[in-house]
Amino acid sequence: MGVDIPRSIRFGLLSFALCHSLASAAARNDSEAWIYVGTHGDYIYNARFNLQDGSFSTIQKAAKVVRPTWFVQDPGGHHLYSVSEVGNNGDVNGQVVAFSMDHKSGALTELNRVESGGSGPTNMVYSPFHNSLVVANYGGGQVAVLPLSADGRVQPVSSVLADFGTGPTPRQTQPHAHSITLVKNTHDLLVPDLGADRVFMYRLNGKPEQLAQGATPFVQMEPGTGPRGIELQKDGRHGFLLSELSAQVRCLTWQPATKTISYGASVDTFPQGFNGPKSASSMKIGANDKYLYVADRGTDTLVVYRIDPASCLEPIQRISSGGQYPWELSIGPGGHWLVVANLKSDNVTSFKIDGHTGKLAPSGFQAQIPEPVFAHFASVGND
Repeated sequence: MGVDIPRSIRFGLLSFALCHSLASAAARNDSEAWIYVGTHGDYIYNARFNLQDGSFSTIQKAAKVVRPTWFVQDPGGHHLYSVSEVGNNGDVNGQVVAFSMDHKSGALTELNRVESGGSGPTNMVYSPFHNSLVVANYGGGQVAVLPLSADGRVQPVSSVLADFGTGPTPRQTQPHAHSITLVKNTHDLLVPDLGADRVFMYRLNGKPEQLAQGATPFVQMEPGTGPRGIELQKDGRHGFLLSELSAQVRCLTWQPATKTISYGASVDTFPQGFNGPKSASSMKIGANDKYLYVADRGTDTLVVYRIDPASCLEPIQRISSGGQYPWELSIGPGGHWLVVANLKSDNVTSFKIDGHTGKLAPSGFQAQIPEPVFAHFASVGND
């Protein structure tokens, strides 16, 4: 026989249960994040990443894309955009693929795909001004704008400009736009070009966005250095330029009055006395803006630098990447974890970031994924 519970008590119990459920969901969301891994293969993989201990759940194939080497999300977090980095030798154009995201299951549903405006798309950024993507095409040095529709689909290219120039090494026979940085609170873009030894400056104008050369078209680097990426600090003015071929990091400053950059001191990413092939691949600024993390492929190590406004960078730690040929670094939500995609050892490793010292400690966990080159964190349960 049932018990008749008064309505006020039933309401109280229901409220308690609902609050407990929401609290449990919030705790789960605070302790996990989806991580999507790009590869040199034919798939995007994903897993839940544990923000407490740095472990990975079972790896699963999330979508089929040829060489999905870079992702970005829209500000709402409901769509993921991936490059398909084909055509690095310039023989065919690459693609950009749009997906809708299910934050509960981690599933990706393809919406559409279009050409990237050049060959070998290797990097892109989201531009908030007119809801578009800007893509760096490595194969031919083209920089292209792709508008986004209201439903998240990527539209055909609306504007393309091409870098120009060459360098002295065998990898520098033509321009190779390697990455794009959108300067904070501006329409200005910085494009390090590995092939030309230059950082090109472009500006986004109009609606839909059109690319134009900046007031300073480019800033020349030392021959053979191979600029690869730029990271700016939270002030939007000070930052760092990573050169792949010379394995160096150089401090830089964005000059808003003249719309150009100036360079400061540089540091090597390899240890003193190292005589092997030099190759620096990725860098990320820590969440507190006090430390810089760099991947050195020549030594399979991660280097931690203290950011010093007076002397640029001070190395404070060198540690194994936990694999071979670390390609890209990613920092997780809250800034407590750093994840490394190690291409040649087919694994993704995680490191705890000490918030006080900036140093890294291996978690002891890894994910086995074929040919990983990029990891992207997405929040769980934001639908």
